[in-house]
Amino acid sequence: MRHLTLFFFACCLALCSPAMNQQGLAAHAAPFQAIASVDQGPDISETYLEEARQYREQGRYELARQSYVQALSTCRNSAVLEVIQRELAGVELLLRTMR
Repeated sequence: MRHLTLFFFACCLALCSPAMNQQGLAAHAAPFQAIASVDQGPDISETYLEEARQYREQGRYELARQSYVQALSTCRNSAVLEVIQRELAGVELLLRTMR
């Protein structure tokens, strides 16, 4: 079954490749380049960081870890990024110790 799927994919690729010349590829890539260059909105990592610190103070370490990861994924400032990574490492160490 897997070989049949791969064969089907290869056939579709062979049929579509003449239609997708360099102009076609450039036209399809242009919207994605525009999206990447536009500001993606407000930096919400501070909100997640405060939430994570509150959870940590309450002893809710799994929720704190989740909020730290969210803060890490949305952070745009390298100084704040280092703080988040340090605090996340501390919470992960607490979780490992408790288990």
